[in-house]
Formats: sequence, C-alpha cells, structure tokens
Amino acid sequence: MHINTYDNRSFYAVCVTNFLLRVEWGISTSMLPLYVHEHGGSPLEVGFIFTIFAGLNFFSNLFWGLVSDYFGKRKLFIVLGMAFIVPIFILMSVQKDIFLLILLRGSTAIFKGAIVPCSWALVSDISPPRKVGSNMGVLSSIEMAGFALGPALGGLITDRLSFSILWIFVAVICLAGSIVFLFFGSDSPMIKSNTRKSLFEGIKKHESFSKIFVLCISFLIFLFGMSLLGPNLNVYLYDDLGLSRTMVGTVSLIGTGVATLIQPIIGLYSDKYGRKRFLILGALSLTLGNIVLFFAQNLSFVLIAQILISNYNIFQFIGSAYISDVIPQKEKSTMLGIFGSVGSLSRSLGAIVGGYIITLTSIRTLTLISIIFPIVSITIVLSLLKESLTLFKNKD
Repeated sequence: MHINTYDNRSFYAVCVTNFLLRVEWGISTSMLPLYVHEHGGSPLEVGFIFTIFAGLNFFSNLFWGLVSDYFGKRKLFIVLGMAFIVPIFILMSVQKDIFLLILLRGSTAIFKGAIVPCSWALVSDISPPRKVGSNMGVLSSIEMAGFALGPALGGLITDRLSFSILWIFVAVICLAGSIVFLFFGSDSPMIKSNTRKSLFEGIKKHESFSKIFVLCISFLIFLFGMSLLGPNLNVYLYDDLGLSRTMVGTVSLIGTGVATLIQPIIGLYSDKYGRKRFLILGALSLTLGNIVLFFAQNLSFVLIAQILISNYNIFQFIGSAYISDVIPQKEKSTMLGIFGSVGSLSRSLGAIVGGYIITLTSIRTLTLISIIFPIVSITIVLSLLKESLTLFKNKD
C-alpha cells in the first residue's frame, strides 16, 4: 500500500516505535498472567494485572494528551515515554513478589500514556485529509503485528530461558524504540504551542463534542465486552484447554496476524465510505468471536475465535480516525487521549469484574455475558452517532 503523508520518515519512525511498544505490550499482557497464575494467583489477582495498568492509563492518556497539545510537541513525549519504561522492566527482572510485579507492570501505563495519543495525533497531523483513515489503518496494522509477535516471543523465551531474561529483553526493546524515534522522528511544523490558552478551553468550544461523547460511551461499552475476559483468556487456553505457553502465544500470533492484514484495507475503505459502518464491523467481529469462544473445545475453534476477537481494534482505530475528522488539529492529542482514557477505564473495570465473575461461576459463563456489550455498542452507533460531514467534504 502506497504511503502518502507530509513526512514519510516520521511516519515510518512512529510505526517502528509503536511496533516495538506493542511487542512489549503483547509480551506483558500474555506472559505476566501466566506467571501470576503459575505462582498460585487467583483469577481476581490475574484481573488486577489489567485493572492497575488500565486504571493508571486512564489518567496518563488524558494528561499527556493535554500537555502534548498545550506545548505543540509529539516527539519529546514519544521518546521519553519509551525511555522511562526501560528501568521498570529492569526492576521486574529481579523482582519475585507477585504483587510488586503487578504494580511495576501497572506503572508502565504512566509513560505509555505519553506515547499512544501522541503517536496517533502525529499520524493525523502529517496525513492529508483523504488519507487519515488509511494511514491510521497502516499504523494500527503495524501495532497489531507487534502485539501478535509479542506473545509468541514471550512464550519461546520463558519456555527456554526464564521470566527474568524475558523482562530484560523487553527493556532492550523499549530502549530501541526510544532511540529510533529520537533519530528519525520529528514534530509536524503545522502544530504550534497553545500556551496562551487554557488546556481545557479547546474542549469547551467543540461543537462536535456531543458526537465524541456518543463515540466514547459506545467505545466504553464495547471494550468492556472484551475486557471481561481480559488476561484470564490466556489462563483458560493454558489451564482448561491444555495449550502450552508457546501455543498460547502462537494462537495470539495467528489471530492478530490476520487482523494485521485486514486493518489497512478497512482504513482505506473508511476514507471512501465513512467511519460508521466500520465501527459496527469492529463490534460485530467481537460479538461473533465471543460466541465462537463459548463453543470452542479444540484448536480450530480457538483460532477462529481469536481471529474474530483480535479485530476489536477496528473499532479503536476507526474511532480515532473519526475524532481526527471532527476535531481541530491543535486539540487532536487531547481528544485522542480522552478516547484512550475511556478505553483504559473500560479495561480496568472489565478485568476486575471478569475475574470476580469467573471466581463465582466459570469463564464460559463470562463468555456468554461478554456477548451483550458489543451488541449494545452497535445499537448506540446505529441510533445516535452521526457520520462526519468533514470526511465527505474533503472528497469534493
């Protein structure tokens, strides 16, 4: 796919940096739950891995998004965000206490909140209006590729070496991401400092705030349906279905690998035909994935379920493209930060609620409950969210 931006070097740099970030994310998300489970952690404790991380991410996305728009900077926060994650994983490599490991993992959210909204805002900054969805689809695809590779790498390293070596490996990955963007990334010259106005002034003036509010509510409900399973999904595959750690990582690799191939195409078509129908597609994919997972008793059904569930990210990146359509350039990082924070809130609540439900019932019961939320999200998008007119004006 041809890349069309005002600064291709920065675009490729942000893709590489976010790929490495998602490798770390995939490793942490898949392997830390297994580590906690193998050392006697309950489903509720496993849920805390998501809850603490997502809870801190709720505040960090919003804070760093606001600060990035205020100073008109993206590069500084991406470089430092990656760099400050490095010592956290070095500490994890020598830590054996489960609760402290969970806290250290959670603390990485403080700095990831500086990377994610700034990266998405930068891609929007340097993309022509007709290419926003397409370029965000490419970035999302690259991120999913990293997230797919992470669990497989994590399973291989832990099976053959140890968890301590794994966390050192993750630290090196994050350091590499920081160095890449330091030397090859840059800020968009179109974004200037907003130091003369209040951080919240831009939000108050948005005529499209009601659209963003509806989108955020829909996203919160949608993501809650995925987060209920959260880290306990990998425990279910490992403990109940008997997959090895390497096979758990491989299933994730295949599922997210398929999503990686699909998402640039989805982004391209959303630029042509609008965002709304593809938001619905993302929610529908999660619904079907949860249904298949409920009936899954063998590897084939698990793979199908994983592929469908992995496409949940369609909703997130199409939602980000929608925000870029309707929000002025100088406030994009702020609003993308809010959108990311809503997702973090949903993940935080979903993981802890899901762990509690599994403790009382079973993960198969939880899978049935999870089906309800993306269906509600589809209903909200269909009935309340209006398509952005800005997108179609840019085609004329």
